Amino acid sequence: MTVALPIATFGQEAKSDTSASSARVAEAKEIVVTTHPDEALASKRVKSGDPALLLSGTPGVSFYNAGGISSLPVIHGLADDRVKVVIDGMTFTSACANHMNPALSYVAPASVSSIGVKAGVTPVSYGGDNIAGTILVESEQPFFADPDEGLKGSGSVSAFYRGINGSLGAALSGAVANSTFNFGLAASTDHAKDYRDGHGSKVTSTYYQARNFGATLAAKFDSNLVTVKAGYQSVPEQGFVNQWMDMVDNNASFINVGYKGDFAWGRLDAKTYWQNTFHEMNSGKDKLELGLMMPDMPMKTHGIDLGYSLKTEIPFGQDNLLRLGNEFHRFTLDDWWPPVAGSMMMSPNTFININDGRRERYALFAEWESTWGEELTTILGVRHEWVKMNTGDVQGYTNNAMMDMYKADADAFNALDHARSDNNLDITALTRFEPNSTSTYELGFARKTRSPNLYERYTWAKMTMASGMINWFGDGNFYVGNLDLKPEAAHTLSVSADWHDSERRDWEVKVTPYFTYVNDYIGVNVIKKNSYVGTTVTNYFNTLQFANHDARLYGLDISGKLGLWDNSSFGYWQLRASIAYVYGKDLSTGHSLYHMMPLNGLLALEQTLDGWSNAVELQLVGKKTEVDPLRYEAQTPGYALVNLRAAYQWKGLRIDLGITNLFDKFYDLPLGGVNYDKILHDRRKGIVESVPGQGRSLNIGITQSF
Repeated sequence: MTVALPIATFGQEAKSDTSASSARVAEAKEIVVTTHPDEALASKRVKSGDPALLLSGTPGVSFYNAGGISSLPVIHGLADDRVKVVIDGMTFTSACANHMNPALSYVAPASVSSIGVKAGVTPVSYGGDNIAGTILVESEQPFFADPDEGLKGSGSVSAFYRGINGSLGAALSGAVANSTFNFGLAASTDHAKDYRDGHGSKVTSTYYQARNFGATLAAKFDSNLVTVKAGYQSVPEQGFVNQWMDMVDNNASFINVGYKGDFAWGRLDAKTYWQNTFHEMNSGKDKLELGLMMPDMPMKTHGIDLGYSLKTEIPFGQDNLLRLGNEFHRFTLDDWWPPVAGSMMMSPNTFININDGRRERYALFAEWESTWGEELTTILGVRHEWVKMNTGDVQGYTNNAMMDMYKADADAFNALDHARSDNNLDITALTRFEPNSTSTYELGFARKTRSPNLYERYTWAKMTMASGMINWFGDGNFYVGNLDLKPEAAHTLSVSADWHDSERRDWEVKVTPYFTYVNDYIGVNVIKKNSYVGTTVTNYFNTLQFANHDARLYGLDISGKLGLWDNSSFGYWQLRASIAYVYGKDLSTGHSLYHMMPLNGLLALEQTLDGWSNAVELQLVGKKTEVDPLRYEAQTPGYALVNLRAAYQWKGLRIDLGITNLFDKFYDLPLGGVNYDKILHDRRKGIVESVPGQGRSLNIGITQSF
């Protein structure tokens, strides 16, 4: 069950007199999924180990299917780096040419206390450097005992099993506090084999292992709160069926220091953070059994995120609130491919893909929120970001011009000035009108900008063996960067109408149409047509260079619920439904944008009775006909899946039981990309297939809280 609730801005995370005037914020398209008292997150954790899928079922949100814990979120047709992800106030960057370690992959689902989406027209205080919207993730917040209570503790132990891939996992958390200090620990592990599709066939390179550890120390003094969080993640393996390479190691550690304080003039929220990531790609254990895959091609990256944010809330007058903020984020990246002994093609040098890449963002914003009586709330905001980027010189596997197919590209890149800077301006205007207790209307406009990432600007090699490693789209094509890229600038208009009963319990219908025009959208141009080496597939994969185009997207989100009956014998029954549609067009090529999720919907019949909560879900996805021919994107058939879930809560014990894809339906994932492993296995057939989805799975979870 997904619950639509308001998500607080940074200044509303705790109640205080200084934030009273911000209680009715005009927040367009706000969706929050919480654990207490709702069971939404608990039931979704049992279904999947992928933290991004905690947002499944949210209208307008879909996912590029990648590794088992590394799906890339899509909001209204805009994906990956176009989506801002903020985890406990931190911004993480994928340190991988295939984006195998996106920001959400660093969070264990068991550690997520709340996760929310702010789509399209997002207040400037929610962050910049994105054009799609913001995903906000919060872990459990520290608690404190009353002064006369002594020590206070809480914790939980959970375990789960998923039949489709033999996934076994467990999570443990606990905290103890007095009236001043809080100390907590958390750990989780998840191990999955390859899943099987609806025909019972194994889908190779879908296995994964992940382990997460975290610690929290917090101190409260009067109206001041200081929190220090630290964590470590190890992913020793994760297969990627739609990529040439797999993740063979990923280790990351972070520290996050935050301060919140209330003063006579308002509120201050400060945060500084650091994350250090070591990542390696190579042929995974499944691909090593396929004849066309090289047994050894190591590719390593080292990325560091460093940043801070300073935010204030200053009430003035009775109905006005001013938010001011300053942010800094620095991402450094080294991407190198060690030589392979005995290989003429991959030795004797280390291949330097990105050398000392640097991307720095300096941001200032101001936001004015005002309430005009009981019915009307407005937010006006402006944000400026200065983005600086640079990188060093590069080289191929050898410097011999007669043998090195990379030398000309490397020399051409090294001869250029690599430094780039962008001045980006974001503007947001939101208004929310509540004429009565049964209707709410929202209107918003936003101009949002995003600068290219390091791989879009600085990858340089055109040879297919190298450019094929630059691909976070899962489409089988080969990608080359472009030093001349401009920032994307999106202009979004959104309207929302929400009708409901006065208690928001018995019925609700929400309709949200939106329109986005993107100047300098980062699309692709074809610079070479290729066949897949060693196969009979011809003209099926292109070498593509990132290029600025213009694009247009529009769509519609509809969601609603209807209470059916409520009595002591049979409990409370309700219907929930949602529908989402999006269409995107590259105006420079005249083709569809890549990976547009087809028309999709969800219908659920839910029942709650005492400690029981049960549901039958019908998931509907239409045929994908709008595809990008430049990437040879395949159409996919429509499908319908039936899911069952039940949960029982007794005191601190919760038991979850579910069956996904009840009738073991075979289907292709609309945003799953191409099945690389199948291409390599069936090389003589010359057939390129889409990645199939999971077959029927029995999922079991148990949690004991104390």
